[in-house]
Amino acid sequence: MTDTYKPDQDTFLRDVADHKMTGHVIDGVYRHITFGRPGSSTYRFHITTWPGYLCISGDMGCFVFSRLTDMFEFFRDKWINPCYWAEKIQATNKHGGHRKFSDDLLKQAVANDFERWVFESDEQKAEAWKEIDDEWGGLFYSACGSDHHHAIREVMDWKCPITGQRFEDFYEHDLEDYTYHYIWCCRAILWGIEQFDAGRAAIEAANDNEEARVAA
Repeated sequence: MTDTYKPDQDTFLRDVADHKMTGHVIDGVYRHITFGRPGSSTYRFHITTWPGYLCISGDMGCFVFSRLTDMFEFFRDKWINPCYWAEKIQATNKHGGHRKFSDDLLKQAVANDFERWVFESDEQKAEAWKEIDDEWGGLFYSACGSDHHHAIREVMDWKCPITGQRFEDFYEHDLEDYTYHYIWCCRAILWGIEQFDAGRAAIEAANDNEEARVAA
């Protein structure tokens, strides 16, 4: 599986490099666990679970998911799965949510549709593209940096001054991408569960060694 989501895993791991795990409540599927750098709230996050739900909250936002009785079972995996996990969101971060309009996706969609246009010459094609990509007055200048609905309207209302062609079916494009905070929280959930499992395994191993020592 190719993971191209932002922030990437290396960036996330740098953010949590000095984090420590603190278990406040660990009682079956009832859990409240904090991960953070001692004395700092930067990138601190909490994972809270109860039957059927998992909530991640903290410096990078708040999301609530629901799928299985024990949501740790649902999230245990080798890779994050933002698309599938998003289907299980019950409550999303009020600052930006989990998806937002993307200028990059708009430009990619325009470029793809542009390649299907018919031109009389390479020179005409270059002139038409310049009208789209012009830094101070092109289509991208008016459509980017706004919201999804405004961008769609700007593109569909635009008529190429060189050829008269339009992006007539542009409304069919999905121009939203996952937010930085949502991807960060997805990585935090997976990483946090890994830390929890490793901690439990270490405790169990220590207990087994102690029992063996006493028995001997």
